[in-house]
Amino acid sequence: MASLKLKTGSNRSPKQPVNDQGRRSFLWKAGAAVSAVLASMVSGVSKPLADQDAGLKDQIDQLSNQLGIHQDMNTIRTLHQDYESYLDRSMYEEVVNLFANDGAVSYNGGLFTGKERGVRRLYCDHFRAGLSGKKIEPAPGFALDHIRLQDMIEVAPDRKSAQARFAYSMQVGAPIISDSQLVKMARLQGQGIIKWWEGGIHEVSYVKEGNIWKIKRLEYRVIEKANYAPGRSYAKPINVPVFSKTYPADPTGPDKLIT
Repeated sequence: MASLKLKTGSNRSPKQPVNDQGRRSFLWKAGAAVSAVLASMVSGVSKPLADQDAGLKDQIDQLSNQLGIHQDMNTIRTLHQDYESYLDRSMYEEVVNLFANDGAVSYNGGLFTGKERGVRRLYCDHFRAGLSGKKIEPAPGFALDHIRLQDMIEVAPDRKSAQARFAYSMQVGAPIISDSQLVKMARLQGQGIIKWWEGGIHEVSYVKEGNIWKIKRLEYRVIEKANYAPGRSYAKPINVPVFSKTYPADPTGPDKLIT
């Protein structure tokens, strides 16, 4: 009886480790398979979510850029209003400060270049001498209503530059060129100036210096000129000579003659 028990025990003992090893192998394979399935499922879900996030970010960026462009348009419109307001009040130094350092103005057949050179010469010397820039209504018979409809502002997609068009109607003046004593006396009293009305379109390009919009180039596209003063019931066309000399031959002249 005793020997039978020993034999039976010895027969069972070697088989136990074999069964445990197989079970562990099965569990490891099953776990690996489940992990692979879960990884595949997570990968399949995360990719659409990543695409959705990228698409949402693009939409947010586009909306933010559109909002920024709208704000830029309002800023540029205000900048041009300041330009006209300063001219109207003969604040020529303030006008110059609205320009970029390499700004330029095309006016009356001449190109004035550089903020501190040509642009300052035009406004602080030429315009000031003729008291030019005061905003007045169009002369009778020379209405510019059809021109006003063309006002526009267009900002570049990168928001670093812009183009604009604005109608203008202003008084322009120029000192009378004469050696007459009467003219000289008139100049001493701030007179001796020929004045006329001028209307047309400002073609303007803008650029950002840092985060501040500045005038890059301003062109006066003249549509009409007339011998006129507010209060008159009539106005006649007037011919005004364009610049014929450049600076320094003309102390208030342009840097370059243009057609």
